[in-house]
Amino acid sequence: MQSDIKIIERERIEFENPTVIIGFPDIGLVGTIATYHMIYQMNLREVAYIESDDFPPVTVIHNGRPVSPMRIYGNKKLIFVVSEIPIKPSLLYSISRKLVKWFKSKNVDLVISLGGIPHPRRLEIEKPKVYGISINEYTDKILKENNVEGFEEGIIVGPYAVLIYECMKNGINSIYLMAESHATYPDPESAAIIIKLLNKILNLNIDVKELIEKGEEIKIKSRDLMKRTETALKEMQKIQEHEMPMMYR
Repeated sequence: MQSDIKIIERERIEFENPTVIIGFPDIGLVGTIATYHMIYQMNLREVAYIESDDFPPVTVIHNGRPVSPMRIYGNKKLIFVVSEIPIKPSLLYSISRKLVKWFKSKNVDLVISLGGIPHPRRLEIEKPKVYGISINEYTDKILKENNVEGFEEGIIVGPYAVLIYECMKNGINSIYLMAESHATYPDPESAAIIIKLLNKILNLNIDVKELIEKGEEIKIKSRDLMKRTETALKEMQKIQEHEMPMMYR
């Protein structure tokens, strides 16, 4: 049965071939933490939200007001999609297809998904490495110019697995950036690393000092979301994504 996913626009913006940055709950909450920090630093407004009767009965309160747990922020050149609830496996395709259709209607130039990749010795790593998945020669060039190592073989499971494939099918340039991170608790340090890379790719100037300084506070505030995300990821077997597919060349 097709889910009733809706994107409700709160504000009309004349987008100019924008880049989309997506931060869904994932390994280490890397994408969610990074995306929220960028929205905060850029003081962006909510321009749309996503709703569905199939979402859990959750309303988020920010600044004393109820808001949808899945929202879209932006300006003419940048769009940010964030979620404060893990996405159920049954909704992955519906949400991804609805978003990609909306992206096409806004003449989106590039979609960048942000996530984490679990590293068993994360505590020993001073500077987490970022890997990238690209869908065409244009996005290959972006990774190469920014010294991002490609994720050549493996399996990805979860919201970004569906989203990047839907982008490819619909001719939308897309990259999936994954920072090495803790598997089961929030990793703001890895989020800061991925923001620094985005600064370089998109010619931004997002300060990560506050993100690093408030790292422990962020870990505490986001631990409940991490627990719910971990449960969802186990259901999708995300923890196996670093394994090699059974394939011969």
